[in-house]
Amino acid sequence: MSAPEDIYQRIENRLVSHGIYVTDLDRGDPLEITYETVHGGSDADTPAVPDRDIGRLCNVLREFRAEGWDPVDIRTVVTDLEGERLGSWQAEAAWFRQLGREEITETEFSQRVLETVETA
Repeated sequence: MSAPEDIYQRIENRLVSHGIYVTDLDRGDPLEITYETVHGGSDADTPAVPDRDIGRLCNVLREFRAEGWDPVDIRTVVTDLEGERLGSWQAEAAWFRQLGREEITETEFSQRVLETVETA
């Protein structure tokens, strides 16, 4: 199954419903996403990359596998609503595939991704 032409637009639209606003998206391999988050450390003393946004973005991509999105490596840059860089994270295509084949658990997948988080 090949991905529909509008799949990335639909992914972006779904992310908005989770408070994740894509400001730049390079559809290559790796898929490079820059996004603003409404959850960017507003309750924390130190701004950080919100774990829940990472999970939401990964889950949205996993949902779109059923619609033809083929996993690629993901590289992200996360900013707050003022455009201040909070940090970055990444996920490997192989991890999405391993999770889909149940070769790793959701916890293992999450741990791998969270280990890549770098704060600004």
